[in-house]
Amino acid sequence: MGKLFWRIFLLFSTTAVVLIVAMTWVAISNFENEKIPGLGISRAEAGMNDQLRRAAQELASGGQEGLSMWLRGIVNYGPIQLAVLDENRHELLGRAIPAEIVETAAHTTDDSGEVNGKRLRTRLLEGRNGERYVAVAYFEASPIARLLYYRPRTSWMQFGLAFLLSAFAGVVLAYYISAPLDRIRRSTKRFASGDLDTRVGRLPFGRSEEVVALASEFDQMAARIKELIEGQRRLVRDISHEMRSPLARARVALELVRQQDDGRSTSHLDRIEHEAERLEYMISQAIELSRMETSTMLRIEDIELDQLLDDIVANAAFEIQVDKRSIRIEQTRAITVQGEREVLHSAIENIVRNALRYTAADSSVAVRLDTHLVEQRQLARIRVQDHGPGVSASDCDKIFEPFYRTDAARQRTSGGSGLGLAIARRGIERQRGQIKARNGEKGGLEVEILLPVV
Repeated sequence: MGKLFWRIFLLFSTTAVVLIVAMTWVAISNFENEKIPGLGISRAEAGMNDQLRRAAQELASGGQEGLSMWLRGIVNYGPIQLAVLDENRHELLGRAIPAEIVETAAHTTDDSGEVNGKRLRTRLLEGRNGERYVAVAYFEASPIARLLYYRPRTSWMQFGLAFLLSAFAGVVLAYYISAPLDRIRRSTKRFASGDLDTRVGRLPFGRSEEVVALASEFDQMAARIKELIEGQRRLVRDISHEMRSPLARARVALELVRQQDDGRSTSHLDRIEHEAERLEYMISQAIELSRMETSTMLRIEDIELDQLLDDIVANAAFEIQVDKRSIRIEQTRAITVQGEREVLHSAIENIVRNALRYTAADSSVAVRLDTHLVEQRQLARIRVQDHGPGVSASDCDKIFEPFYRTDAARQRTSGGSGLGLAIARRGIERQRGQIKARNGEKGGLEVEILLPVV
């Protein structure tokens, strides 16, 4: 249950409690002020008169003992309090009575009035043996005080039952409102993570028209966005395929011109051939990215990650042996993961090649393999650290987007296509993994890959 559920529950429960208190307050106020038809006195005054009359009857019939027994039976019953004082100003049941009530009762006869916010009515009583008592019926005149002192025998049980019913209604209402919104939120989160097939679908329990409309509009938006993205991918794929044929013909024509050249245009022809090769490389990477984004996993197998890294690093070291850069594995261990071997190989290789492309001359790229605990899950962790210029903190996530460039000059001199890291990210995500980049403490860029282990 999310925060919205508890907010709605607490709001409804608080409102219900306030309403219960307010209704009780109104009931007590009506008890005080409502006139009884034909008598011209309020129900509160009639109640006090009735208590005093009953006290006189109990004293006359049962004496002090009978009166005391009756008093014990009506203690805290309703808003009216009744006390009987003897000639020494002691209450018959030994209860603590407000001093102002005792003082007023000692100097009054049958009368009514108000003392310090307490409405009261007194009556002189005489026992069988001539002993004298003063009966005082009173209740708080302040509405808040009356509410606090209103403690009939069944009130707490009634209040408790009312609160439980309100709490149950609050749970039902909170779930009714929050459940579909939480479902929409989870769908939005999945859609934002790249699952373009996510839909809210039909909401159960006949939800309100507004929530149903919101879910329907989300599904329509998701379908439209998926259509646009798939159209964009299809366009890139089609253009890439269509460009291959004229590019191949241009390279054939280039070779024919080179055969007929007398040597004066060699540098220009070499430049044209270099740019054609670069263009062909970009087209192949665009096709590869489109294939990864549209296809599903084909062949899942166990992959010895340490052996895979050994092969990638060995191949990279062989290719740059005439360069002033190097690569080495600084940390490794035997770890097995499941996935597509070729896709994972291509993804890690792109990360390694990117690091070798940007690391400074006479520096080395470090590759490390270990395990890392994330939310109680054991993950394989690959870290590739170069010694290049790094990127700004705001670009650490953006460099995995297709064709994103952080520095145009750097890209031109390095020959990067802007697709290698995008292919790497998509390949890692296909293995249910994560990839992220950050600047190293001593400079350079560190790319971290997390993969679930077997």
